[in-house]
Amino acid sequence: MIQRTTVPVDDQSSIAVVTERMADGGWAVVASVKHRSPSGEQIIDLPVRDTRYASQAEAEQAGVNQGRDWIERNMPRAA
Repeated sequence: MIQRTTVPVDDQSSIAVVTERMADGGWAVVASVKHRSPSGEQIIDLPVRDTRYASQAEAEQAGVNQGRDWIERNMPRAA
């Protein structure tokens, strides 16, 4: 089972999270950050982690946290 979720962060950024139930019953997650500007969109695929989670909700939250952390460290802040 695969679940896709998009979480808006602000007017320019959102986090796309894909969770998948693996054969062993654990959940895996991948995340990407989408940044929109007047000149277009940039999608940044975040590193894939090999961590497995007990539930889909835990995996999804881990992906959102990974995306928010990346945005916090890499995107300029408005003055």
